[in-house]
Amino acid sequence: MKKALLCCFAIILAMWVAVSPAIALSPDKPGLLPTFYDVPDDLVPGEPGSIIKLESVDAPENARAWRVVYRSQKASGDPVAVSGLIIAPKSPSLGSKLPVVSWAHGTVGGARYCAPSNVPNPVTDFVGYPSFNSTVPNDYGIPGLSTFIKAKYVVVASDYQGLGAGEKHEYAVGLSQARNALDIVKAAQTVTPAGKKVALLGWSQGGLAAVTAGENASYAPDLDIVGIAALAPANPASFVIPEIAGQSTGGPRIGRLILLNTAYTWAYPDLHLSDVFTETGMEAAKAAARQCIQQLSVTGDTAEAQNDKPDMTKPADPSVLFKPTNANLHAWVAKFAENAIGRHLFQSPVLVMQGTADDIIPAASTDLYVKDACKFRAPIRYIKYKAKNHRTLLPAAEDDFTTWIAKRFDNIAAPSNCPDGEIQ
Repeated sequence: MKKALLCCFAIILAMWVAVSPAIALSPDKPGLLPTFYDVPDDLVPGEPGSIIKLESVDAPENARAWRVVYRSQKASGDPVAVSGLIIAPKSPSLGSKLPVVSWAHGTVGGARYCAPSNVPNPVTDFVGYPSFNSTVPNDYGIPGLSTFIKAKYVVVASDYQGLGAGEKHEYAVGLSQARNALDIVKAAQTVTPAGKKVALLGWSQGGLAAVTAGENASYAPDLDIVGIAALAPANPASFVIPEIAGQSTGGPRIGRLILLNTAYTWAYPDLHLSDVFTETGMEAAKAAARQCIQQLSVTGDTAEAQNDKPDMTKPADPSVLFKPTNANLHAWVAKFAENAIGRHLFQSPVLVMQGTADDIIPAASTDLYVKDACKFRAPIRYIKYKAKNHRTLLPAAEDDFTTWIAKRFDNIAAPSNCPDGEIQ
């Protein structure tokens, strides 16, 4: 009887595999990435923001949504296919041009299947990982989505180049992600009543993307960037300041370091894996293209177990992965400086939000950005949230950033409190 049941189960499973749309999978990531995200090389060149692929996805009752692959550019100017989400409210006023919120997500990893749009029911308010509400081992969803849809905004969310579509995600290369976050607005204009008014909302890695987009608004001259709302934005200028970088101890720290160093070698030919990684670290760097951030961090934390007699009673030793000195340090510092935020002229008002207890993006890193950016005298409002960490910042700040964005769309003058900000 047991054999018969197992036989029947095997037949049913085989039938499900044969008919399930999820089994139309990319050959390089079997079981993890649908072929929707695959784009032939000859289809990649084209006008930034033009659509390559589009498919409907489930959305809240008062909205419509699509998963999209569109054309964009890397920081280098090379064309690239990028995936993401486009969400529009139902029944907009006839002939209306709706404001657009472009959400820029935080760190999810370097593998293509880590894309936030590549989850069941991706069109939702933010669901973090780890969380009792999460169904996948990564963050997905959009903070404030319900509020934005109720306000009749179009919402877009880029996965960024190399996550979903494309290869070799240029993690923390701000201009790459900034261009991706702007070009998806252009894509939305072809399928929704999206207008030219745009607010960018970003968190962590996405905060870097959002701020960089505001500092490089000339890339998309047809868009009116009315404001940038940045939650704990990553600031590469702080990566080389030991007293700030040393405060970044929380979350999947080892995974972030592996991904950051690997991704910069993908983006910049003059940087090399051998500059920073040991032989074991080189294997971890390979994993950066195959794993999402939580798994990559566990991989890094347990790297010492590859030794013949590892001492598993001790914390992970970074020296297993990283060399004590970098013979090419000047080139690396130059690239981090190139991606620093707050050092470029910009016009759009900025809302900066930072938790005082953040041990992933330290408050000192964001202080540095605000201090630099305030020198350009554009309106900057800086809010520090007492005792909030990298993740509790999002719900704590939601009323503030949704209200601030609404006022920018209503053409209300933005407040400024440079450089010290306020504590809530």
